[in-house]
Amino acid sequence: QMTLLQLNRHLDDNHQNLVEEEQDEVKTWFKVQMTKAKKFQPLAVLNQKLKGLDVFESNDAPITPLQSAPAPSGAAAPEPAPIARRDPDEEVTRAHWQRPAYRDVCADPTCGRPITASQMALGGNSAAVNCRGCGKLFCEEHTMYQMKLSRQAKHDPVRGYWCRVCETCYKSRDGYNDHQGLARNHFDEFASTRRKRVDRAYMEVSRLEKRLTKLTQLLANPPPPDDSTSSAFWPLSNAKAHRKALEQTVIAWEEDAKIANCPFCQQEFTSYTFRRHHCRMCGRVVCGDPKTGCSSEVGFNVAAGSDSEKAAGQINIDIRMCQDCKHTLFSKSDFSKELNARPKDQRSYENLAQFERGIRLLLPRFQKLLLALQDPDKPPSPQQLSDATKVRKRLMDAFTQFDSAAKRIRDLPTESPTQKKLQKAVYQQAYNFLSLHMLPLRSLPKVLKHAVPHGAKANGRPNGGGALASIKFNSLEAGSAVSSSSAVSAMEAEEKELRERLIVLEEQKFMVSEMVANATKHRRFDEVSSLAQNVEDLNREIDQINGQLGQLDFASAYNGEIASMPG
Repeated sequence: QMTLLQLNRHLDDNHQNLVEEEQDEVKTWFKVQMTKAKKFQPLAVLNQKLKGLDVFESNDAPITPLQSAPAPSGAAAPEPAPIARRDPDEEVTRAHWQRPAYRDVCADPTCGRPITASQMALGGNSAAVNCRGCGKLFCEEHTMYQMKLSRQAKHDPVRGYWCRVCETCYKSRDGYNDHQGLARNHFDEFASTRRKRVDRAYMEVSRLEKRLTKLTQLLANPPPPDDSTSSAFWPLSNAKAHRKALEQTVIAWEEDAKIANCPFCQQEFTSYTFRRHHCRMCGRVVCGDPKTGCSSEVGFNVAAGSDSEKAAGQINIDIRMCQDCKHTLFSKSDFSKELNARPKDQRSYENLAQFERGIRLLLPRFQKLLLALQDPDKPPSPQQLSDATKVRKRLMDAFTQFDSAAKRIRDLPTESPTQKKLQKAVYQQAYNFLSLHMLPLRSLPKVLKHAVPHGAKANGRPNGGGALASIKFNSLEAGSAVSSSSAVSAMEAEEKELRERLIVLEEQKFMVSEMVANATKHRRFDEVSSLAQNVEDLNREIDQINGQLGQLDFASAYNGEIASMPG
């Protein structure tokens, strides 16, 4: 029994009705076993006794005598072969062993126990032992490994001798850390097998392509029909028979009477309702049912005219093919087209990424131009003003296109909830990009308002005129107009640029208002507050431009120009 409880139950069930003699026998046996168990020595005492025994693999090998004739049946059995004892220390080289010194320690990094030459002679737990593999000195506890070494102290699992080694040599031998077993490379076999199949497929494609080329050339440039077999009463039937004869010159057709069912859909042919058709590439009899698609007509545009003559144009030719030939001919090209085809959402996202790259390239340049315009010690040059105006106009156009591309991605029709979620995430990222990079441009009018060189006022207007007005109102012509001799032309140019600037601000206000509505809808109240402040700044700037438009006095300018005229 495995446990004492099982033994008690066994005794109670099977041995409770025994006679007294048998009961005494069982009790006696049980007492004897208990006495033996009490006399059993503990494991520590057994370990001390086993230390003197040889616990390693033995290098003893029987001496195999020369094979002799078998002994007769009545003869005595031969004596066992003697045992040849081989000492590995005598067979394996010791040239690499570490010589013992006065204060040696165990070479195992986790031990460091001191070992001396006297302990090597006397034995014990700290006796110094040379690893037969690396030759270093270790204590006896860290050389309890064994592996086969050659005469040069190298790992040789076949012809080597069992030698005592350290843990490092034992675990670093070849094959110790191989957990996946033997590996064989089957690539060459697979490649040879696949090469045969691919070559066969290429050969089939080449054969069908040659047939198709020959057939299209015959149908595009047919030879003249034989007048002896033609009929003047049925010209259409003659043309049909002539084409059939040309098609049969490319590949022999199967006989209709031998084929009763379609080889693909297994439908039975009839004389009128379910007719037979022939594949022009392989000649098999197939059906023309559009539901099963066993065969279909494929259209080609072929150049009319012979090779020596100039082509007269393109003609359309329909050739019937079975589904196998069609797949063989066009599967590779169809696969290439699918790889090169890009879905609509991918194209839209690429356009969005392109607009973003353009904006990121323009923003550092625009910020650099703004810093140059704000320098109070150096007035801005006309070239800087021109560059700043162009860059800001390009930035505003790029922001508008970026916003349109993001909305186009958001509004793409789809039935997949995952695709819809992806489109919303792309739009949200674009919205964050606009909020981060476009809205700081609202501070440009405030910066340019104080960017008049040397604090001067142009033409007596507090808002500043001349070249700085050209940047503030997004124009190049205003600066040159102010410096011209005609005040009327300058005022007309300034009014034009103010109107254009007003249109741009209105568009910005509309876009920011949509952002406010979207943020309110999604309960992003921290964004709503900042966007509302942007709307107020835009309204303030729009009112300012409207005030400037109202201050333009064209009547006085016209009167001054008339008064300055001679006569």
